Amino acid sequence: MAQLLFDMYGVLMRPATVQSREQLESFIAPPSPAKFWEAYEELRPAYDVGELSDTHYWEQVAALAGIAECDVAGAVEIDSSALVESDPEIVELVLQLIAREHAVGILSNVPATAAELVRAKHPWLEECAAVVFSCDIGVSKPDPEAYAVAIDALGGGKATYFFDDCADNVTAATKAGLRAHLFTGVNALRGVLADVS
Repeated sequence: MAQLLFDMYGVLMRPATVQSREQLESFIAPPSPAKFWEAYEELRPAYDVGELSDTHYWEQVAALAGIAECDVAGAVEIDSSALVESDPEIVELVLQLIAREHAVGILSNVPATAAELVRAKHPWLEECAAVVFSCDIGVSKPDPEAYAVAIDALGGGKATYFFDDCADNVTAATKAGLRAHLFTGVNALRGVLADVS
């Protein structure tokens, strides 16, 4: 059977909502919200792969955004808690695939604290053949090495389908030899999976 690899946020898990981002922005109270979010995104890749700890990440975001003081613990709690809600319909589909003996894995860019919360809240992750988080392997999508690690964790050597809601990640996965598909919703996903054996 083919191996199946899923992104987490935007596919299996719900991405941060507008409300959660507003909550974080209100808590941080940056003098320039635009500069805050620019710094937040610019430093995120280093945070996702563990190059920056919680403290270093938020202190650097604050410095770049001109924030005089940053409650790191509060920022981490709000930011991480926005990244733990799953999409029950997609999770149920994945569990059905596992029950049908497909090798199912997850490849996601996520910082360590959020990854810890996700693992604690979602024991169904243990049913997956491989759970590959960027914070654990020190590399993130769309780096080709991230896909190589995930394929190897799944067992390698077989056709691997990959589903992600980010076009850049899908393009990179295709170049890495995966049968990559842009995730646009559960119905489209079911359509692709209908042809997977």
